[in-house]
Amino acid sequence: MGSYFETMGQEWSARSKELADWAFAHMVNRTDVWGSYIAQKRRRSDGGRGMIFFTAPFSKARGKEFLTPPMLVRHFCGMDGSLVSLHSTSADKTSKWLAVDIDRHEKESATVEGNFAAALRWHDRLAGLGFDPLLMDSNGDGGYHVLIVFSEPVPTANLFAFGQTLISDFEKVGLAKMPETYPKQVCLEEGHFGNCLRLMGRHHTRDHWTKVWSGEPETGEPWLDGAAAVDRILGTRLASPSLLPVTPGLVEELVRQRPKTVVSRRRPRVCVDLDGVLAAYDGWKGIDFTGAPLPGAVEFTRALSEFAEVVVFTTRCAVEPHRDELREPTRPASDLAPRLVHQVRYWLEKYKFTFDDVYVGQGKPIAHAYIDDRAVRCVPQHEGHAAYSLAAARARDLCRRDRFEPPPAESADPRLYALIRAWPELPEDVRARIAETAGGKGEQSPRNRSKARRRR
Repeated sequence: MGSYFETMGQEWSARSKELADWAFAHMVNRTDVWGSYIAQKRRRSDGGRGMIFFTAPFSKARGKEFLTPPMLVRHFCGMDGSLVSLHSTSADKTSKWLAVDIDRHEKESATVEGNFAAALRWHDRLAGLGFDPLLMDSNGDGGYHVLIVFSEPVPTANLFAFGQTLISDFEKVGLAKMPETYPKQVCLEEGHFGNCLRLMGRHHTRDHWTKVWSGEPETGEPWLDGAAAVDRILGTRLASPSLLPVTPGLVEELVRQRPKTVVSRRRPRVCVDLDGVLAAYDGWKGIDFTGAPLPGAVEFTRALSEFAEVVVFTTRCAVEPHRDELREPTRPASDLAPRLVHQVRYWLEKYKFTFDDVYVGQGKPIAHAYIDDRAVRCVPQHEGHAAYSLAAARARDLCRRDRFEPPPAESADPRLYALIRAWPELPEDVRARIAETAGGKGEQSPRNRSKARRRR
């Protein structure tokens, strides 16, 4: 018969598929990045401080490799030490769970009893609010996790504020320092992934499997282990976001007080559209179809990269407009977005475009310039009132139904190019007359032309 540690491992391993499916559905906030622990056999045997943990996948593989349920199965089997940590915030700034991490490292003065008393207090407080919290012995030596899992993603800012309120009395309950909460930040800086927390199961350095508080201390053995612990986890009642107290004032205060990061000088950013600028486009043909590279497009991105960061910005990476094509009506956008981004990255790399990133955030990215076949320049502060008329004329042209038809064979009137070159030097009244004509008022019917002649 094996040791207690091996016996517990067998019980967790037997339920690894159930645990993986549950965790993937209810705890995975993003699949494009995750925390990964090196397998035991690949760690240094001399006790040195070699790399144990890293953010996976490595940067060159991001957008190509994703977290999958089989990886979580391996985690819950756990015997080789290939463990997984999950990020607490998704790319769209929501979170599926809140955790309080009460640590007790070897050099800390915290006691096992003191940590447990604090963890139990917050566990009971959450239960009193209607949640079904999990109180877990994370390392067998005074480290505890208190976890609540939600039925649907919650805005990260609200969840962080609630977590800070929950543990605000840490000194009164006897802790020397404030424990960490996940999510750790009220919001993420652009380009950052946030922090991740190790999934329940095997500890990454100790021979310990997670134990779960039963809530029944009168039984004499209130901690559940092995199969009983797994049953308690899988039976967790998912919390409704409506249970969260309303804390808008606190959220605003936390946002205001968050540390300002020191941003080093960086190159200007130029956002470039994909369809119609880099790739040939004559109408939407599906998320799996991208036109061929336009002549000179590859060289164009190379030239831009000499003075700026090149960021490809395309609606191809937006999940909601493409849900019908993805055939995933209910799956979170954070799970589907990486697939769309991967397709864009693959196309760009296939044709050897020069680019720094593919934008996947919400709304319009911050940039010094936007290059888009549907963009309309309008700078009335510098070009005066005529800028509006010119912009309206250009917008009307872009809204034509026949804009994708082949252009006429004849070349443009050379006088037009002369006008463009002379435009900055023209008087304001001349610009206004030209703009009025370009806006369509010059295209008069015979009746209107007759009226105009009579007015003269």
